Amino acid sequence: MKKRFLSALLAAALALTLLPTALAATAAEDASQVLAALDIMVGDENGSLNLSAPVTRAEFVKMLMAASPVSVGDETAVSPYPDVPRTHWAAPYVEAAVRAGYVTGYLDGTFRPSNTITLSEGVVMVLRLLGYQNSDFSGSFPAGQMAMYRTLDLDEGISLGQNDTMTRQDAMYLFYNLLTAASKTTGAPYLSSVLGHSLTTDGKVDTLA
Repeated sequence: MKKRFLSALLAAALALTLLPTALAATAAEDASQVLAALDIMVGDENGSLNLSAPVTRAEFVKMLMAASPVSVGDETAVSPYPDVPRTHWAAPYVEAAVRAGYVTGYLDGTFRPSNTITLSEGVVMVLRLLGYQNSDFSGSFPAGQMAMYRTLDLDEGISLGQNDTMTRQDAMYLFYNLLTAASKTTGAPYLSSVLGHSLTTDGKVDTLA
């Protein structure tokens, strides 16, 4: 009897230990399916999202523009930066993002598309999708932006420091969290007010829809 009780107790403890992992897996699956449906993040030719891979600035801007209401053509007639010539695969996305005011380059006039992107760089771009500009924040950069990132719950599922390199998993959660974050201009969730998609009655992403 005692052994059966201990076995049951051990099984219950194991189940509780595995619960956060299961919940995290479910959240990741929901996020990946929603972002794939919105064409923000898609897998490679084998369907893999390569979530552990780092994200370059060019790759992030492509996701950014897919999450924006701005249309992007297949090519551009201009070179947005000296290191992003019009023949670069990301040139249409970078040019559109610059034109929309979502991104800026470095002080030396370059964009550095192959550099990995830090969390703070990604956060600034996503906040601009929500209608925020640098002038909305006081203090040293990017303290105000990172505080707003936490206030808007854009940090759910992300455990990076502001200067750490983002992985594709971090980008996945950042864009997924963006969907339910309030737009500065409308006060309503980004997914419904900007992208025109439905939410559930409790303000969550409607994965069935």
